[in-house]
Amino acid sequence: MEISFPHTGIQTWKNPHGIAIFRLHYSADPDKTPEWAAKQKAAMTNPADYEQEYEINFSAKMGTLIYQMHDEATLEPLAALPATGTEYMALDPHPRVRHAMLWLRVDHWGDAWAYREVWPSAVCGLPGNVPEDERQFAIKDYVETAKWLESSENPQNGGKDQDIYQRVIDYSARAMGKGLSDENPELNIQDRYEELSGWHFDDSIKDHDAGYEAVNDWLKPRDVEQSDGIFKPKSKLHIIAERCPELVHELKTNRYQQLTPLLADRQDPSGKPVAKRNHMTDCLRYLCMAGLEYVPKRKLKSNWRPIAAGINY
Repeated sequence: MEISFPHTGIQTWKNPHGIAIFRLHYSADPDKTPEWAAKQKAAMTNPADYEQEYEINFSAKMGTLIYQMHDEATLEPLAALPATGTEYMALDPHPRVRHAMLWLRVDHWGDAWAYREVWPSAVCGLPGNVPEDERQFAIKDYVETAKWLESSENPQNGGKDQDIYQRVIDYSARAMGKGLSDENPELNIQDRYEELSGWHFDDSIKDHDAGYEAVNDWLKPRDVEQSDGIFKPKSKLHIIAERCPELVHELKTNRYQQLTPLLADRQDPSGKPVAKRNHMTDCLRYLCMAGLEYVPKRKLKSNWRPIAAGINY
């Protein structure tokens, strides 16, 4: 219920629990013109974010897509994947469902390319619920699969072992799996991954709202000149659709919660995402929050010495 207030741009509402809420609209500030608001809206990656933050529409995100992906700007064929770049990998493990892995390459222009995923489910990239009777895999199976995918034995790698610059993991893995290993019952899931693989994982940054914004910033189309001189909208994040079907599916289906009219009368909008498949988009969030950048390969240090101290070239 809205209550009148004597000042323009200030409203007082009472929620279903009878709590009064003051809403301060930007129009309360004489310097905040409609033109100013239009600029703020153009700068937002998600239109619903503008509606919620600037127009004080708390239910703006209800039922909307979390990620703003444009197929023509983001999806790329395998032939477009750069041959070299800085390699990143993310891992989202779970104690009872399939583990998810995502690989991403940052090229020398600073663009990111999601080019490989592992989520061994029968519904990978397809709509529908995960079968409850799917066979689970051991951590050893995931490690062996990932090591082969990154090795020179994989024809996709051109006969070279991949050098992964950074690996990130959902750090809640440290609270999973203790007591499930007969050999080392004190080890958690992350410990077992690192013990079996020899890898080191950095902790993911799990700020959900900041992660959604970071992914949408990478997905935001920008006009880029093509080889024929024509400008086309392209994201800074490119996804190889044929290699990452689950990532594409999740980006197109992850939504915020939609309240029914009955629930809306009983509670305030939560703005929480629907608890559906989001393992691969979680991996993408972790990577986008890791500070993706192109890092040139370290050159071999020269063993040359000057003929006398203090002489250099």
